[in-house]
Amino acid sequence: MKNVKILLGIAILGLMTSCLKDQEDTFDKPSAQRAEESIAANYKILAGAEHGWLMQYYPSPYRTYGGYNVFMKFTADGKVTVASDIEDAEATAESNYKITQSAGVVLSFDTYNEIFHLFSTPDAPLGGETGTGWEGDYDFEFISASPEKIVLKGKKTGNYATMVPCKDDNWADYINKIAVIEEDMNFPKYSMKIDTTTVDIVKSYRSFTMTYPTATTDTTISVPYVVTDGGLQFYEPVTIAGKQISGFKHATDTWDFACADDANIILNGIVPPLNETFVSSDWYMAYSAAGEYAQAALKRMEAGSATEGETIVLLAFTNVDGYPSLYFRSGNYAGYFCYSYKFTGDDTITMYYNGTNDGGNAPYYLRNCDYTPIVSVFGFDAQSARTFKLTTDNMKSPTYITLTDVNEPTNVITMYTQGISYPFNN
Repeated sequence: MKNVKILLGIAILGLMTSCLKDQEDTFDKPSAQRAEESIAANYKILAGAEHGWLMQYYPSPYRTYGGYNVFMKFTADGKVTVASDIEDAEATAESNYKITQSAGVVLSFDTYNEIFHLFSTPDAPLGGETGTGWEGDYDFEFISASPEKIVLKGKKTGNYATMVPCKDDNWADYINKIAVIEEDMNFPKYSMKIDTTTVDIVKSYRSFTMTYPTATTDTTISVPYVVTDGGLQFYEPVTIAGKQISGFKHATDTWDFACADDANIILNGIVPPLNETFVSSDWYMAYSAAGEYAQAALKRMEAGSATEGETIVLLAFTNVDGYPSLYFRSGNYAGYFCYSYKFTGDDTITMYYNGTNDGGNAPYYLRNCDYTPIVSVFGFDAQSARTFKLTTDNMKSPTYITLTDVNEPTNVITMYTQGISYPFNN
């Protein structure tokens, strides 16, 4: 029995020796040396793309804002030149980069780049919450790398970013092309039919919110995408009603766009009537864009705030709990006046101040700061309701809406989609 135990021990020792030898054969170089070689190889791949790289990049841990095209040209001495469809087509910015070993081989954009770091700066220059911004990555782990394709993973968000070599140096041409494609495919809302399933779709930034019925309830999913020279490409395919969808193909002079995976599935752009667009969106006001009647009311509003030692910072129409509402901010104080309304055609709306759904400091300013005239511009009560005809520059994607009182031609106000601070200076 003792001999058997001795023989068994020898056999086990032999197996262990064999395993150790296999490991030595597999990793025949120290880990530090392997890391250095990988770093050197990745520097060579990055700098080796003659015309640079095109990255599909998704900031935000939840990909809330969708994906963006980022062009990058690397040099062997640690410089990178960046352009992106988030900026003007001709704009570029140069900064430094480095590749290091840190729980994997990591690409870091380690000095501030005026374009690339827009996605991560907490000042929120692109929107989002001040203090966090879009929470984009600037450190990426290499998942794979070859001269044909690089796959990275954001250290903070966990989002994947793919990079392919650019075909030429005309980055601006590509950016301008996809801007046209994005505008062609941009609609206030969409609908899609998959067999008998209807999918309702709205868009925020570059992300679709899709809602569709399932067996027991409605399902809502977020689908971030990037705009390419062929259309809209999803971050990852989604499956709805048993069909896989990875994006939609661009087409000109149409509101219908075929699915990249199945030509029978169509994304249909929908343009609502202009009055629906008005009551469902935010519209910013400027003194200079008002007619004589409305300007007189605005001047009294400005004077009323001045009696409180305040300047009007913002004036807008917005939707509050289903009511179109006149929102204001006077100094550090804000409030809103809510209006009841009805549609009297696709491009007309009748409104009046209902006096019951106000919020914030609205009642105080109405009583004490001579705000009654500006509230009356849109109809002070049911007996003095006003009907406006609405016009715009682009039904599909308006930049402004002009309200013209059908009974008082000088009561005209143009409101803009772009935010306007200090409306009396504009």
